[in-house]
Amino acid sequence: AAVLMNATQIEQGRRFVMKLQHKKKKKKPDGTEDEDDDDYKHARPTSVLQSIQPQLRSKNVLRRRGIAGSIKNCCFEKDASYWLLHEVNIVKSLLYPLAGPEELDPDDKVGLDPDLWLEGPDKVREPDEFTRLCLVDAILLLLASGRRSREYIRAQRTYVILKVADMSEESEDVSASIDECVQYLRRDEEGCEEGSSDRRLEDVVRGRRELLALPAPLPSAGMAMPKEDFDAVD
Repeated sequence: AAVLMNATQIEQGRRFVMKLQHKKKKKKPDGTEDEDDDDYKHARPTSVLQSIQPQLRSKNVLRRRGIAGSIKNCCFEKDASYWLLHEVNIVKSLLYPLAGPEELDPDDKVGLDPDLWLEGPDKVREPDEFTRLCLVDAILLLLASGRRSREYIRAQRTYVILKVADMSEESEDVSASIDECVQYLRRDEEGCEEGSSDRRLEDVVRGRRELLALPAPLPSAGMAMPKEDFDAVD
């Protein structure tokens, strides 16, 4: 996971992780490919990114950090935002660790994926601060990818999960990132100058020089992160 996070700090690494790969055909006893392989015919192409998403629920904190950082880095690719949102369903993967045991109002559950609230009081919110920060920053980057992305993310009721998560958030960095997301999730964009919200959010992202995920600190390490030149990445 840490290797993937390091690799996705550069464009080539992000492209590799998001590249769709087709399942290989089964081999016949004579070594040739089986053209009648039903599994191959019905299999959808997938990517490394899609295969590592479930690891956000791993019991290993270092693995969760690495996967969260890798996903966050991939969200820098604006051209991939539609695929991330609509094909990978990345929003649900990002929100699930941020959801907690709090009981939601019936109105808040409308339109919200049931997996984000059905566990009730048994649901445990992601305990690691670095992982939470990567998850929220990934949402912020997706919001920065364009107006249609924001409209889609709003429709997923992302605000509900972030609002409740912020109530119990003890980290100032995570809370600040949540606040930036909420500002754009709650904004009515009708009548705004075309592109104004995009420029505003990009300014916010560029102002946070540490946004690019760096190698995850060890469990005993603090949350201080080295400064990076964001402009050199985006």
